[in-house]
Amino acid sequence: MTELARLIACHECAAIYRRTAIVPNATANCQRCDAMLYRHIPDSLNRSLALYITALILWVIANLFPFLGMKVGGIYQENFLFAGGWALYQNGMGELGLVVFLTSIVFPLVTILGMIYLLLPARLGIAPPQAGRVFQLVKALEPWNLISVFMLGTLIAIVKLQELATVVPGLSLVALSMLLVVYAMARSQFDSETLWQRIEKIKALDTSVTSIRSDDKILHCHLCDGLQTTGHSCNRCGAAIHHRIEGSIEQTWALLFSAVLMLIPANLYPVMTFKKLGKGAPDTILSGIIYLIEGGLWGLGLIVLFASIIVPIAKLLSLSFLLYSVQKNSNWKPKDRALLYRVTEVVGSWSMVDVFLVGLLSGLVSLGLLANVTPGIGASFFGAAVILTMLAAHQFDPRLIWDRSHHNSAVAL
Repeated sequence: MTELARLIACHECAAIYRRTAIVPNATANCQRCDAMLYRHIPDSLNRSLALYITALILWVIANLFPFLGMKVGGIYQENFLFAGGWALYQNGMGELGLVVFLTSIVFPLVTILGMIYLLLPARLGIAPPQAGRVFQLVKALEPWNLISVFMLGTLIAIVKLQELATVVPGLSLVALSMLLVVYAMARSQFDSETLWQRIEKIKALDTSVTSIRSDDKILHCHLCDGLQTTGHSCNRCGAAIHHRIEGSIEQTWALLFSAVLMLIPANLYPVMTFKKLGKGAPDTILSGIIYLIEGGLWGLGLIVLFASIIVPIAKLLSLSFLLYSVQKNSNWKPKDRALLYRVTEVVGSWSMVDVFLVGLLSGLVSLGLLANVTPGIGASFFGAAVILTMLAAHQFDPRLIWDRSHHNSAVAL
């Protein structure tokens, strides 16, 4: 193992550590910011490959069979997984329909196929062609794989339809529920370092470094965790690497301001109109929450309140605070600020639940005068706001929190 290969850099604070052996299924955490550095996953390639192949089979089943059915009197209507995005497109909201289609169907498929493309040849002792580009694509799409959020939207849609009709879950819904679990397990069993060490061994690459001087600036690839001292692209996966994300502060502020502008009409305009027997009124995000609570569905009402109102506002405030503290070179509790960023990045995508809910109801409830759901322009503004906040969290460089901190040390990049 080369000198650099024995080291690992923390994603969030840039501290550098020497890799040490740990017991199976244990994790090594950063001593400075408490972020996870690496795990010891026994038989990672075989386990993750088996799970990704299982996920692919479940994805096929989820897209070939009916997703949900609805019985109203003598009328039975069913739809498929893609129906939500298609319904939004048919109602003149093609951009929102495309987002739903990509995040619930296309991106999960691409990430699953990409991982199988990387793991299967490596397992057979073959270096997959263009492995770096495929790995970059998979890592870029992973945050936008929103099956879990889609499933929450499905649960809320089923509850909202109970008073209108009998909802019949299809085989697709069962397969998608299983896919959610299997995909999460596959990600947890995958170790990128094991994969790249296998590929480098197959290619017999010489990545040795004779020595590392004390004044060397070690560059860290955030995709594959590779380390090097020179160059603008990763020697392993080819991704662009920088000492810090260029223009991180300015670009994050711009994305946040844009998100605020989108949130104003998102909360003023209706996200959908639900009509039963020709009667109904447009629903905004807030009125939809009130409807759930007044109907005795406190649990779901609070979930939607948290995901659709509290999370977007909290995310805007959190990122604004982090940006302000970095610009002021604040030394205030960097570990707590790092944790705040970590939480902000994780919960942000759950705000998409309202967008998926609108798509699901629009695709399923189309019974003419008997019952009909029409998406509203507010859903488009809200979807744009959520996407912008997710991009802002991705653009913010958490290593900036530690650059001016008194907790900084010689191990920092």
